[in-house]
Amino acid sequence: MSFQVPDKTSVNKDEFKPEAYVIPFAPELVGLILDKLKLTTYRFGRKYDYLNVGNEVSIQDSTSKEIVARAVIKKKSQTTFLGLPLNNGSHESYRDKEHQRKVMSGYYAYLGRPIEDDDEFLVFDFELIES
Repeated sequence: MSFQVPDKTSVNKDEFKPEAYVIPFAPELVGLILDKLKLTTYRFGRKYDYLNVGNEVSIQDSTSKEIVARAVIKKKSQTTFLGLPLNNGSHESYRDKEHQRKVMSGYYAYLGRPIEDDDEFLVFDFELIES
């Protein structure tokens, strides 16, 4: 199944620092997660490297700070921005690489620069669990 990135995406000028085992998501993505469409997340850098397959995490709306769901990490890998797929079926899809760069550069605007091809990303697949 394929679903598009929302037309309007968040721009985070400040880095959000969640509690351990909490993964925040932009509010425009929360509905996609709760509908079990979005089950993969791309995370810049190594901030979430402590998470491993089997860990339970809380899914948080990064604006309201509300915990909206619980999930378990099913798969973890690392790549560069250039290696991130445009469409993998469980992550919102992008028109092309520059569209993906624009969206990701907004999510990580606090870096003060656009996302670069060799920037590292962690990729997590997760499954929602009943609380």
